[in-house]
Amino acid sequence: MTDDGYCRLELARELEDEFDVVLYDARGHGRSDAPDEDYGASERAADLFGLLEELAIDDPILFGHSMGADTVTEAATRRPELPRAVILEDPVWMVDGVNNDVIEGDPGKNIEAQIAEWQDRSVEELLEAETMFRDLVESGQPDLAQRVAEARGRLRPEIARVFEAELLDPTEIYGDLEAPTLILKADADEEEREREQEITGYLPDGQLVHVDDAGHCVFWDERARATEELRTFLPTV
Repeated sequence: MTDDGYCRLELARELEDEFDVVLYDARGHGRSDAPDEDYGASERAADLFGLLEELAIDDPILFGHSMGADTVTEAATRRPELPRAVILEDPVWMVDGVNNDVIEGDPGKNIEAQIAEWQDRSVEELLEAETMFRDLVESGQPDLAQRVAEARGRLRPEIARVFEAELLDPTEIYGDLEAPTLILKADADEEEREREQEITGYLPDGQLVHVDDAGHCVFWDERARATEELRTFLPTV
């Protein structure tokens, strides 16, 4: 929700020898304009269609994390002939039995004030103050920590409009997602894993992998394992 395309540079470098990788900033992020009205999954998917058309990209593999996972899911179900495959990194499912911590935490609450607070601080102050950044540095990813901190300085308060629209319900929409789909999910207890496996079962051609010890940012937390799963999936599509 708060990072931009530049925060995915490591993954792009990992795949650049085999794929043309495009990292783009959703509206209100990075160097993209802020949304001036509704900005739910439908509007974000329309932006993605426009980007693909402008760049003349055919047969894309669509990748999205969190909010971006909803974006590519909406795109892939509205135009099922478009993607060769879909990869969803820890999509947030607002259904019973999963993501209870996210639902209870109300991720959109006070987001405008949070952005203002981040932007009152320098990058150096953010790196020093927040546990997430210290953890990234300690895990050998100082460049990533720097990029994520810088991304917060580029956020627009208008991204709050994302939370004014409802997240997609996977039990209603996954049946229309025809492309081969890989879901990389954060670690979870056995009960939640079983519920998430049930939800994945709505996909006509989907597979779910829980990445041990990973949180919501799966590739940041467990890069090697997540990349291995991605590389196992890609040759099959």
